[in-house]
Amino acid sequence: MKNIIITSIILTLSITSCNLDIAPTNLSTIDALLEEEGGIATATNGTYALFKDVLAFRGQEAGNLNNDYTRHLYQMSEFASDNVMYTQFSGDPLYLVFTREHIPDQENSSYFWFIAYRMILGTNLIIANAETGVDADTDQIVGENYFLRALASHDLLRFFAKPYSHGRENPGIVLRTSITDENIKARSTVGEGYDQVVADLLKAEELMSDGNSRGVEFGSKLAAQALLARVYLEMEEHDLAIEYADKVINNNQGVKLASNSEYLDNFANTPSSSESIFVIKFTLQDHRGKNGSIGSMYYDDGNGTGWGEVFASESYLDAIRSNPEDIRNELVLSTGGTKSGYPIHYITKFSGQDGIVNLSSPQYLRLSETYLIRAEAYAKKGQTQEALNDVNIIRERAGLSGDKLYTTDNIGSKSVLEIVLDEKRIEMAFEGQRYHDLVRNKIDLNRNYIGIHNENGDTRTVIPWDDDRSIFFIPNIELVTNPSVVQNQ
Repeated sequence: MKNIIITSIILTLSITSCNLDIAPTNLSTIDALLEEEGGIATATNGTYALFKDVLAFRGQEAGNLNNDYTRHLYQMSEFASDNVMYTQFSGDPLYLVFTREHIPDQENSSYFWFIAYRMILGTNLIIANAETGVDADTDQIVGENYFLRALASHDLLRFFAKPYSHGRENPGIVLRTSITDENIKARSTVGEGYDQVVADLLKAEELMSDGNSRGVEFGSKLAAQALLARVYLEMEEHDLAIEYADKVINNNQGVKLASNSEYLDNFANTPSSSESIFVIKFTLQDHRGKNGSIGSMYYDDGNGTGWGEVFASESYLDAIRSNPEDIRNELVLSTGGTKSGYPIHYITKFSGQDGIVNLSSPQYLRLSETYLIRAEAYAKKGQTQEALNDVNIIRERAGLSGDKLYTTDNIGSKSVLEIVLDEKRIEMAFEGQRYHDLVRNKIDLNRNYIGIHNENGDTRTVIPWDDDRSIFFIPNIELVTNPSVVQNQ
C-alpha cells in the first residue's frame, strides 16, 4: 500500500506542479526521488505550487480558473463576513458563501478540501522519508513541510469545524499525518486537530534556521512562529500567543512594519514588503485574470479586467471613514457611479502587482496581524494599557494621531476587546480574518446594510455566532470514499 501511495503522490506532483520537472517514469519509489540532487526541495516546491495550481476535479479536466486554493481561501472567508456586500445574483458558488446557503456538493468548498489534502499528502511524503539531523538544508526543507502541513490542516479546521473556543470535543477534520494512513478514517476532535497543528509548528520551528534564504514565499522559522501566535490565540492560550507574538515582533530578520508612505505599495509588492512573513507568490505566468484572481470580484477598471461584483459594505465604510485621514481609506475606490443600482465601492487590496490589474501575491502572514494578535491576548488577560499600545502602533502607522490614539480615558463605553477587534477589522480587511474573529469570539454577524442579501428572501441580517452555517459541509467526495466521516449539521 505504501508504494502505491508514494507513486501516486509522485505522479501527482510531476504532472500538476509547474515547479517539478522530474519525469514520473523515472521514479517509482520515494528513494529514487531522495537520491536526486535537490529532490526533496523540488518536491516541496511542487507542494507550494498547489496554492496556485488548477487541477482536474470531479471528472472535469484541469482548467477551471476559478478553482485554486488561494482564491477560495480568501473569498470563502471574506464573503462570509460583514466587510463586503454582493451587488447581484450569481451562479458562482461564492454566492452560496455569501448567502450561507451551503450544500455538500458546493464546488469551492469541495475543491478546497480536495486540494488541502493533496498538500498534506505531499508533506507527509517528505516527512516520512527525509532524514533530519544530517545537514541544515535538509532540516530546513523538512521543517517547511511541517509548516505546510500545519497551515493546510489549520485552514481545514477553520472552514469545516467549529472554532476551538466553542469546545475541544466538537468534530474536527480527518487528520492525515502519515503516508500509511488508512483511507477509511473518522474525524478527529477539534482539540486533537489543534494539538496536531501546534506539534507540527513547533517541529517546524525546531528544524528551520533563522533567516529565509529561500525567500518570503517559502516557509521559515518566523512564519512558523507567526502562525503559532495565531493558533495559540484561537486556542485561548493567551500567554503563549503573547510569547510567540513577541518572538515575531522582536525578530532579527529585518521584518518590520511598512511605513505610512510604504503602506499602500505594500499590497501591490508583497514579496519585497518589509512586513511580509509568508506570501503566496503569484507571477505574471500564474495570473488568472478576470476568471481566477482574488481581486477580480472586487475590482474592475472599466476595461472588463474584473467582475467587480463585490463592494465594501456600508458598515465597513462607516468604520474606516470615521477617520478620513486614515491612509487605509485609499484601499477602497468609490467611483461615484453605480452598478446594479448600488454605489460602487471597489476594493483594491488585491490589485496592481507589476502594474497588472487584479494581480497580487497575498500576505498569508504579515506583521500587522501579529501586533493585533498580541493586543487581543493582552485584552483578554486584562492588560489594558499593553493592548492599547499595540493598537496605537497600527493606528499611528495609518496616519492617526492625537486623540485618535487610544488611552484608558478615551475608549468610551467600548471594551478593550471591542477596540482591538474593531482595529483588526480595518487593518486586516478582506484578508480572511474578520469572519473567523467574530465566530470564535462568539459575536453575532450584523449584516444590516444594503445588498442582495436583503432582497432574496433572507431576512437574517443579524446572524447568531453559533449558527450552523458558520462552517461548511464536509464535501460529498469525502463521505463517499470515507464512510467513517460524520457530516456537519
